Amino acid sequence: MAEVTDLWSPAIVRLNPAGENLLAVIDTLSDAAVAEGLLKAEQRDIAITAVLRREMSGSTVMPEGIAFPHGRTSAVSEQCVVLGVFTDGKGFSDKNCPVPVWLVVLVFAPLSTAGASHIQLLANLCRRLMGTGVVEQLRAATNSKDVLNVLRGS
Repeated sequence: MAEVTDLWSPAIVRLNPAGENLLAVIDTLSDAAVAEGLLKAEQRDIAITAVLRREMSGSTVMPEGIAFPHGRTSAVSEQCVVLGVFTDGKGFSDKNCPVPVWLVVLVFAPLSTAGASHIQLLANLCRRLMGTGVVEQLRAATNSKDVLNVLRGS
């Protein structure tokens, strides 16, 4: 199982992504996945549908202002992770969260994945986010490289 940060490069971290709600941010982050060649443009809507289907079964927005939208889909052959961090202090409102959502971790997982490796990835990320000072450092990040350094613990 790959570590969380093994799946990311600075190109798939977006600071202050466009969007006033979770759906709009999912759209923006999906566009980033397409732009970086992680998701084929013609497969974008299929991937988003898988994520929205999962969201309909239960919101992935946590009370701490962190959202983990994810879904298994035929649109990808490898796990695809795109991180959106609102460092501007704004984020967006969500009925399931008492504070603005400031971190969105979008995961597209292939249907062919044995077990639930995307769930393991999300669990690893949650453990890292609980580390001392990690949230504050992420909110203070000024670029994608800073975000990844925080997640790596460097």
